[in-house]
Amino acid sequence: MKENDTYKVLIESFDVNGYGVCHIDSKVVFVMYALENEECIIKITNIHKKYVFSEAIKILKPSPNRILTLEEMSKLSGECDLAHVDYETELKIKYLKVKQTLRLDNYKLNNIIKADNIYNYRNKVMVPFQSIKTEDGHDVISGFYEKKSHEIIDSDNDNMSTKLSNDIRYLIKRYLVLFNVPIYDELTHTGVFREVMIRNTINNDYMVVLIVTRDYDFSRLVEILKEEFVEIKSIYININSDKTNVILSNDFKKIYGEDSIVENILGLDFEVKPKTFMQVNHNQCEKLYTEAIRLADLNKNMNVIDAYCGMGSITLNIAKHVNHVTGIEIVDDAIVNANNNKKRNNILNADFICGPCENEITKLVNKEKIDVIFFDPPRKGCDKKFLDTVISMNIPKIVYISCNIATAKRDIDILINSGYELKEVTPVDLFPRTSHVETIALLTRKN
Repeated sequence: MKENDTYKVLIESFDVNGYGVCHIDSKVVFVMYALENEECIIKITNIHKKYVFSEAIKILKPSPNRILTLEEMSKLSGECDLAHVDYETELKIKYLKVKQTLRLDNYKLNNIIKADNIYNYRNKVMVPFQSIKTEDGHDVISGFYEKKSHEIIDSDNDNMSTKLSNDIRYLIKRYLVLFNVPIYDELTHTGVFREVMIRNTINNDYMVVLIVTRDYDFSRLVEILKEEFVEIKSIYININSDKTNVILSNDFKKIYGEDSIVENILGLDFEVKPKTFMQVNHNQCEKLYTEAIRLADLNKNMNVIDAYCGMGSITLNIAKHVNHVTGIEIVDDAIVNANNNKKRNNILNADFICGPCENEITKLVNKEKIDVIFFDPPRKGCDKKFLDTVISMNIPKIVYISCNIATAKRDIDILINSGYELKEVTPVDLFPRTSHVETIALLTRKN
């Protein structure tokens, strides 16, 4: 067996990421975009010592659970790796991903909280642009990177984003062509226009961020966008001249409208700025927060910590149910944002602290009894020092929200080995049509 070899196979099952699984010469073979019980032709793409990766290149006998062909899948963003299956199968894959990754006994695994809308749900989209040569000169394409590639799939209709987001970026693309704006080339590190970020809220307010290599006069584009889309309340440029894969720099310049747009989550208003972290699926975010608060079983006598609090969206919703809550975040701008949101919603029983979570937790626990700690860390999970601090403080109850079940499993094992019990886990489908799944875990201190 070698790379680019083709085989006719029967898919036996699927793995935790939705890949089809079969065996060739006693080796486990993972097959991208193949479904259980499908007969297909596959091409080997990567060979490891104990397993092999491949992709389906022809489906000979499709599964009744398949809803998109391989050709249709090739036109989608690489993130949409479960768009070819029906939604019930997608939920089954994600549920098993959580169960098989945790590999633990004596806890309750709840049904996955499904999404009401599996398309057009994203309230934030980042779209790269690229210049291509044509018979008539050049054209501009925009869309999404092909899976494991820097090749852009040209697409004006992303079914994960809102229709208005698609319309805005299409207008921008035509403007770039019409006015011959130099498009950034990552190979030669030349050109001006790199990407566009579009954010929107449940109130149908939009923010546009034009990501460029240097300051540039977009006054005419701003006038066109204002005239065409009354929903746009704010336009920024972000100047990123570095040769890097990091999309946004810290150099923002507002060129139209408001400093922020306003999101409403469970009845509270939150200001959203260009770099504000916010869950990309508003409706599922509300379900996530509601379930996390339910698992915590909060009451008006409790004091709570919300670590990695960001703009305070879950902190201030926790405040409705407890005596006092403190949000902790190391990013200065996020704490400024959180305090503004506290004032905006006239909440008196919440405070925000800027600093390393492990340091601030120790100060708070030494000052007052803490009943529950929430944390929602980045994909890499929790720092060991942070977990050690939580454990040493003997906080009775932990609600751990995670966007990466693999790192959550690592951290949960540390907590279990240090005197906590995993009581309950709820998966939440925050990212329909992708293999990502959010989870909420409740752990309690033994004795």
